[in-house]
Amino acid sequence: MEEPRPETISELTDRLKNLLETNFTYVFVIGEISNYKINQSGHHYFSLKDSGAQISCAIWNSNKINIQLVDGMKVVATGYISLYPPQGKYQIIVQTIKPAGIGDLYQKFEELKKKLEQLGYFDQSRKRPIPKICLKVGVSTSPTGAAIRDIISTIHNRLPLVEIYFRPTMVQGEGSELDIARAIEELNQYDLDVIIIGRGGGSIEDLWSYNTEVVANAIFNSRIPIISAVGHETDFTIADFVADERAPTPTGAAQYVTKYTLLDYINYLDQAQSNLKNILFNKINQYKIQLDRTFNNNFRERFLDKLYFLQQNLEDNEEKMKSLILQKINFLLKDLQTKENLFKSLHPLLPMEKGFVYIMQNGKLIDNDQIPLKNKNIEIVRKNDLLITKLIEIRNKLI
Repeated sequence: MEEPRPETISELTDRLKNLLETNFTYVFVIGEISNYKINQSGHHYFSLKDSGAQISCAIWNSNKINIQLVDGMKVVATGYISLYPPQGKYQIIVQTIKPAGIGDLYQKFEELKKKLEQLGYFDQSRKRPIPKICLKVGVSTSPTGAAIRDIISTIHNRLPLVEIYFRPTMVQGEGSELDIARAIEELNQYDLDVIIIGRGGGSIEDLWSYNTEVVANAIFNSRIPIISAVGHETDFTIADFVADERAPTPTGAAQYVTKYTLLDYINYLDQAQSNLKNILFNKINQYKIQLDRTFNNNFRERFLDKLYFLQQNLEDNEEKMKSLILQKINFLLKDLQTKENLFKSLHPLLPMEKGFVYIMQNGKLIDNDQIPLKNKNIEIVRKNDLLITKLIEIRNKLI
């Protein structure tokens, strides 16, 4: 028996699509909106869920709806079931939709929002300004999500000078709201310019940790300004309202803290250098003009007269100084010579210098009669005193 030809995936999907669209031409359901977003084409995409299941939904841009849809909103929708072949999933193509009351999460969101608003958590007057230049940035987000990669790459590409203090954080699931609050408290222990908290997009359940009072309190009590960057641009959380600034996405937060890029700083320095040069040149020209005007008013002649007078005075003082030095030297010479004569008169060997001498030969004293006449006159030569010689030399040079 010949084996049947297998179906392709496209053929099977087409059969399922025809089956669904033939048997479910009209559905009437109630559920809570989750993960709502509007595509650039204008189509609306979201999920409808209850406690046991969820189903994808789409509203084409040609179908104008009269209500504002938000996550957590409970609605009643009509439409038909279709299958989207590229993803192999079925969905409700919604034709009409209207509110059916408030969903549980949406109701909790509104209640907490109202409470915190009355306590002043959302007041603009208490919000701290984000510094124009942020060089130390704290980040609290998941270590495995795309958000941290986008934040780091955006900051480093725009301004590599920034230091990033990353605190890995649970962003969804049980206990995540406590970890977010702890992350804010820990980052407050550092000397930071700003803190970014957030995560990528998701359903209202995924983002719910940022709709809790414990996170709101941590943001409110932070001494460092906080930017909330939770989900996509259409997502709003309690954290967004309490934070000092809201960014549409984590990448948007990174761009916000690097308003001025490295190129902006380089251009600023170049412009500042050019301005400083112009200021200096202008000042120099002003002083030059003032000097020219002053010199034109006989200042040059008065200045030269003053200079010549000082030169003459210097020469006169030089002569006076020479004279005083010579007088001092002559006085010292005279005084030294007086002292020298006094010392000579008291010297015990003075008789010897007057011609007295005794001569020993073979250990015996020789009398005058025994000395040959030609040897009687003994000349004693005295060396000049070194200090007196030096003073005389200095005096001779000055004269």
